[in-house]
Amino acid sequence: MKKELPKVFHNQISKPIHNNKEVYYGKEERNIVGIDELFQTNQVYRTKVKLILKDKTIEKTIIGRTQNNLITFDNEIIPISEILKVEKL
Repeated sequence: MKKELPKVFHNQISKPIHNNKEVYYGKEERNIVGIDELFQTNQVYRTKVKLILKDKTIEKTIIGRTQNNLITFDNEIIPISEILKVEKL
């Protein structure tokens, strides 16, 4: 038994389309990455990053990661939940 598909309404376009005539792409020179991208390889040792936290911005050297924290070279623990952006230096 052969069933025909229903007809689909197709509106005719009668005027010329000028989409994307003016496009601007501005790329910043920053190297903003995610935390998971820092730890893609198994060997992360002394990665210098700029961390933008909820209340301040700091530059630290990251040497490791736990489930919920980043560990710095200065033996400081930074909670991942406090981090808004990570910029690799």
